[in-house]
Amino acid sequence: MKISDYPDTYYSRTRREKREYPALEDEIDVETLVIGGGLAGSATALDLAERGHRVALIEAARIGWGASGRNGGFASDGFPGGYPKLVRRVGIERALEFHALARMGQALLRKRIEEYAIACGPIQDGALRCNIVGRGDDLTEFREFMAMNFATNYDHWPRERVIESLSTERYGDALFNPLTYSLHPLDLNCGLARAAESRGAQLFERSPAVALSLAGDRKDVRTPRGRIRAERVVIACGGYIEGLQKSISAATIPIATFVMATEPLGEKLKKAIRVPYAIFDNQVATNYYRPLSDTRILWGGRVLAWQPSAARIAELLKRDMIAFYPVLRDARVDLAWGGMMPFTRHKLPVIGQIEPNVWYATGFGGLGVTLTTTAGRLIAAAITAGDEQWRLFQAFGLPYAGGKLGKIPAQLVYWRHQLAAKFGYA
Repeated sequence: MKISDYPDTYYSRTRREKREYPALEDEIDVETLVIGGGLAGSATALDLAERGHRVALIEAARIGWGASGRNGGFASDGFPGGYPKLVRRVGIERALEFHALARMGQALLRKRIEEYAIACGPIQDGALRCNIVGRGDDLTEFREFMAMNFATNYDHWPRERVIESLSTERYGDALFNPLTYSLHPLDLNCGLARAAESRGAQLFERSPAVALSLAGDRKDVRTPRGRIRAERVVIACGGYIEGLQKSISAATIPIATFVMATEPLGEKLKKAIRVPYAIFDNQVATNYYRPLSDTRILWGGRVLAWQPSAARIAELLKRDMIAFYPVLRDARVDLAWGGMMPFTRHKLPVIGQIEPNVWYATGFGGLGVTLTTTAGRLIAAAITAGDEQWRLFQAFGLPYAGGKLGKIPAQLVYWRHQLAAKFGYA
């Protein structure tokens, strides 16, 4: 596979947003250059273009080639790690501000899907957060915490109702979140890029940034056959940043996560899953999955410091699936794939400036489908109107995480959590 091709995934095989963009083969001059054509970059370019800003976006491969076009497609309204941890870190007043921004991004994304007729459906409304038996999480306490502090109302499902809906003995109770929705993330990403172009943004695929000169009033970025001069640069490269920018590269750890799609199951699907919702649980790492409109199951989970073969991913994820749903033992896996996600040391998103007019947005911790839209809005508002809401994220900073070397301790921590969950110790 050439890097300019999409990886073989359920999404790349079924995408409907098929606009292609040329490689940059000239010199251009813009107000802002966005580097990275994932959800964060596309959302930022769209937000700037909607404001009449002269913006260009360059992508090393194809729009949505990375984790943005390979994930589970859950459009959630939360923050990585959950709100109790966020409150402990920043206090309730600041946590409420973060929550409002997350909700804003989720609502804005839904509005853009409709406004620009982005073909990323069918959209599935609702998600179940399932509690693994013996895990000990008190979901009723969490439900009360969210209702009291964040005016967020979840429905509590006792175990009897969970078992009626999901044929597994592994779950106890669950919470139903009506606000989460799920979609086709690659089509979403490509649709946002199309929308940005329709508003005047210049987009270029197969145009990796190979040299950055970010000092001074005019930034200079080179691609293999082109050059961009810009007043500002936004770096939104995710888990594939490599060594492009030292500070961001050192602050993010590229970790592989995995997804598979079963064969169409027909009526057999109802033997396992009888609700049309996205589902996730509190295992480390989280299992997340959903039934698709063609009766497949899309199943994601696990993290590793490296990416094994597609066959090995399929083997591991199917093992996970049948551990919860033995009735699916004979279900064939049609496709399996992985992608590199950027994790920060504190596992929270980082948005800000490395220096004046050099912006970054990364580390969305598995909740990037909507938080990337939040990031794009904050950065665009800062650039065009001097808005300073983005400074809320300064509380998280950009702490050194070891870059690629950070994979080793990250993997050890994950294995430790797995053992703790398996044998019941903290």
